[in-house]
Amino acid sequence: MNAMAPDLGTFVRRARKERSLTLEQLSERSGVSRSMLSAIERGTANPTFSIVWALAQALGLDLAAFDGSGSRDEPIEHIHHYSTPMRRSADGKCELYMLSPQRTSLPVEWHHLRMQPGGSLDSRAHAHGTFEHLTCLSGALAVTVDDRTVRAEAGDTLRYRSDRAHRIDNLADTETQALLLVAQPERYNGSARMA
Repeated sequence: MNAMAPDLGTFVRRARKERSLTLEQLSERSGVSRSMLSAIERGTANPTFSIVWALAQALGLDLAAFDGSGSRDEPIEHIHHYSTPMRRSADGKCELYMLSPQRTSLPVEWHHLRMQPGGSLDSRAHAHGTFEHLTCLSGALAVTVDDRTVRAEAGDTLRYRSDRAHRIDNLADTETQALLLVAQPERYNGSARMA
């Protein structure tokens, strides 16, 4: 999925400057490396959804997705379905729900993917070394990377490089659901907490 809107870099830079933050300060607040922030602002990076989410939190944007009822002192955090961050594809046929903890930077993010018939999730390359693990829960789907396409039925898992352009297609005549894990081994390298 292309998580980055065409003007995301301009939007992030403007929001950062309106708050009088340097790249280093925004990096400290968000957990996103300075190099990734710079690439996003230049429009040369395609960040994953959790990176975009971390930036939104650090800049105080799009807080409507949180119900604010949880407390860090509570032994159980309850995230209601309506508060789960969700992105919809341009054609409106795919919904990607972020299930990863929102306040924790991890080298893995996980999502619930729902695709309507004819739905397709077309993504540009993510950071070098990124892999996706896609488990089909119902329906049927296919993943295309380079010139290779592989089909998966309910219960099947596909693992593939997502540091190159890739696409997920719903092959079923009904809704297809899947669990998508995005592993970013280079997220932690030295001082960078997210890359």
